[in-house]
Amino acid sequence: MPDTNPVPTADSTIEPGSSSPRDWGVRTFLGFLFVVTCLYGTVLYYHVSNPVDQVAANDGSILEQCRQLCLKYGLVSTGHVRNDAEAYLQAAQINKLTEGLSVILADAKFTPQPGQSLPLIQSAAPDFQLADDQKAIQQLTKLGKDRPMVVVFYLGYGCSHCVAQLLALDKDRHYFQELDADIVAISSDSPEHTAEKFKEYGRFGFPVLSDPDYAVSTQWGVYTPATDEKDEFMLHGTFIVDRTGKVIWGETGREPFLDNKTLLHVIAKSQGLLPADSSKTLARSTSTSASLSR
Repeated sequence: MPDTNPVPTADSTIEPGSSSPRDWGVRTFLGFLFVVTCLYGTVLYYHVSNPVDQVAANDGSILEQCRQLCLKYGLVSTGHVRNDAEAYLQAAQINKLTEGLSVILADAKFTPQPGQSLPLIQSAAPDFQLADDQKAIQQLTKLGKDRPMVVVFYLGYGCSHCVAQLLALDKDRHYFQELDADIVAISSDSPEHTAEKFKEYGRFGFPVLSDPDYAVSTQWGVYTPATDEKDEFMLHGTFIVDRTGKVIWGETGREPFLDNKTLLHVIAKSQGLLPADSSKTLARSTSTSASLSR
């Protein structure tokens, strides 16, 4: 006669009304998340209701200390886009570049971030003609003629994280120039708006172009128009176009790409300028010469 008694399981040993250790872990995490959210909300409320310039410099209250910590890491807005961008860059950028280009490219321990498998990769870069802040028309094939090009799509000057990426590229622009590479940034901001922000915060050393109808952003796959089911959606996008006009690397996402060291390595590799590539080229050359001399 079959045994009708059920086999006890881990869950069956728990008394009715009690919770499993896993349930308690989830509850603890959610409780912690709730507390953090409440604290951050309190700091935001304090930040809005007590402007920085109206608080005494020697104010040592807990909320003021929390506010200063958040300001340091760009977690709250100061109302000054460039300052907020600097704070975010200081907190979020990992590979800050200070050495010479030869040292940066010779770093054997560094592994560049792999690009994403995007539709444009290994395809000809879609050309464009867009106005800059002076309303002059700039064209991709002329900006990067026979030169590598970094093409950045950002969400506009109202996004301090976006400005942080442009700021990082501008600071490291001399490295890209050493590789004979150009940079161009594109958003839906009007030329007038960009010119106004440049006047307020200072301009960048590369073209910043206007794509008001998102036509170019759509071509490059960073903008999705609205449908009946979904709202429009824009991603940050960073692409590398090689000397032949082909897109060889790309990354899109909800946050801007801040690893300029990766960009430099990818550009250098595309031109055979990495130390490892040079040694391989020399080895092949030597081998070929030896074969011919036999």
